[in-house]
Amino acid sequence: MENNNIKQNNQNNSITLSDIVRVIKKNWILICIITVAIFACGAIYTFGVAKPKYKATSTIKVEVSTSENAQAQEVSNASSAALRYVDTIAQAVKKYNIVSKVYENNKDIISSTSKLASEISTSSDSKSYFVTITVTDNNGEYAKKLTNDLANEISKYSRTSTDKSVSEDNKFQCLISVFTEAEGFSYASPNKKLYLIVSLLGGLVLAAVVVFIKEFASTKYQNADEIEGLGYPVLNTLVDDKSKEKNEDSLLIPSVKNFEPYNRLISNIKFSNVDNPYKVVMFTSSIMEELKTTVCSNFAYTLAHNEKKVLIIDLDTRKPRIHKTFGTSKENGVVEYLDGQIDKETLIKKTDKNVDIITVGKEVVNPITLLESDKLKELIDELKNDYDYIAIDTPPLTACNDAAIISKLADAVVFNIAINQGKKKEIKASLHQLQEAKANVIGINITKANIKDRNNYYYYYYEYGDKTEAKTTETK
Repeated sequence: MENNNIKQNNQNNSITLSDIVRVIKKNWILICIITVAIFACGAIYTFGVAKPKYKATSTIKVEVSTSENAQAQEVSNASSAALRYVDTIAQAVKKYNIVSKVYENNKDIISSTSKLASEISTSSDSKSYFVTITVTDNNGEYAKKLTNDLANEISKYSRTSTDKSVSEDNKFQCLISVFTEAEGFSYASPNKKLYLIVSLLGGLVLAAVVVFIKEFASTKYQNADEIEGLGYPVLNTLVDDKSKEKNEDSLLIPSVKNFEPYNRLISNIKFSNVDNPYKVVMFTSSIMEELKTTVCSNFAYTLAHNEKKVLIIDLDTRKPRIHKTFGTSKENGVVEYLDGQIDKETLIKKTDKNVDIITVGKEVVNPITLLESDKLKELIDELKNDYDYIAIDTPPLTACNDAAIISKLADAVVFNIAINQGKKKEIKASLHQLQEAKANVIGINITKANIKDRNNYYYYYYEYGDKTEAKTTETK
């Protein structure tokens, strides 16, 4: 069984498509909230924060002027020089001396030379004689004026060739002129449609990251599906009603609905071994506050209402609570019996709930010696003949190794896991302890489940002394 569980655990370590679908279904509201929030922020930035920018474009042309006596080769050289000059002009538009002159004439509309330089972009074609100048500004009219001023300023930089391959009589000129002035302006940015699409996709991505970190990077089990991945059958799932006032050690108020979840647990324990039903059932968990004592007590209490003869043995020597649940004294328990101070008749305490109990008794320095005694095993073997069921409450496995030792005395072990309570590492380590002890772990009882998480289980409210009738939720 141990090898099967380990194999099952390894198979469940990978994330499957069904896991992803389950996570999306479970967290779709959170996904929608995050996506809408990010999209709203993007829309606010796009339409309210980001300042619109406008662009205006003008074009300058570089022309070659040669003498009538120029040879064909000289004309070709002049054309090549002009093309090189085009690239020079495209770069020169943003040079300080050009920009500063335009800035001096436009101080009323531009704050600095560097700001003007940052708003300028140029382009040129290596096969043509044109340079395109574009200025982008928050004010379209300003953009138009600045681009035209730059074009007019750069057009002053015509030059005469200094190419040595051209004769002195046939020098040529590269003439710069404004080919087209900016007559208007157009919207440049932000790209509202793109911003909104990015905001939407960004919201979905962020929502997916948050949800998957929440689900798959969590150190605690958050739902029954995850717990099933441990490789053990889920015997029952119980929902916590979140009440702050209820005493976890209390018994259920007798009612059909209150007993129903425990009847389900009892049935599933029976079905675990129909041919040879378990009589001694041990309840444990990895840490405290996973309601193992509550489940153990109400398991026995429900059996008693089903007219079964039931006994609870409290072997939680570290923190015994069964005597509090049933309102008896702790003294004259297992410790006194094993020491020979009392007999079996004195050991077993009768209660008004039709459940017999055996308490721990006085404190013991070394519980291991007590739990490993042959006399304790002989006692339980004798009691099997007297009772239909014996329930054993034990301490959590992370606190001590007592439960692993006690498991050898039980026919079956029910392991409690509370949702969002114990860490995955602790739970797996506790189950491994039981495996090492050769315990017969027949399944897991889930407690403190969220009623909104309705994955193919019957979920029930705990009712500890509350007079409101327990709610029952059935899923398809």
